[in-house]
Amino acid sequence: MFLTVKLLVGRKCSLKVSGQESVAMLKKLVSERLQVPEERQHLLFRGQLLADDKCLSDYCIGPNASISVIVRPLENTVPEEALQPQPLWHQLAQVLAKHFGPQDAKAVLQLLRQEHEERLQRISLGHLEQLARDLLTGEPPVETAEEMEPEAVASKPADEQEIEEEEKADQ
Repeated sequence: MFLTVKLLVGRKCSLKVSGQESVAMLKKLVSERLQVPEERQHLLFRGQLLADDKCLSDYCIGPNASISVIVRPLENTVPEEALQPQPLWHQLAQVLAKHFGPQDAKAVLQLLRQEHEERLQRISLGHLEQLARDLLTGEPPVETAEEMEPEAVASKPADEQEIEEEEKADQ
């Protein structure tokens, strides 16, 4: 039987095959005639993707049928190392290098790493659960005074203290 095989870009050819021919063999013939590598081909018949290990008769493909060929794009040729995300510290070092001299950038990075490690040591399971809850609900985290750094919990300004003392006196 003869099949018409056509690329979506317009080129087509006729191939003589038997119904017992495998889809993989058809791909090989298409590769030879239309110069499309087998590994880049997707063959479609009536909108159905044809599996390499099946025969044409499995799809009820008969004489004068038309098979469409979709050509997959080439794989990215970027090395895998380039696709791997860079560690946070490497990226941070690059940013710091743009704003500081080499020695200062190194010192700032070391201080940031040290502070990061110290904070990780202080985190509790409760804090992790709260963070997960906040992320899942989409609500911004609320930091309480006890969770803040000691430097961040400063004494109230004198104006606020006076207002509170006046409110207590009024009661």
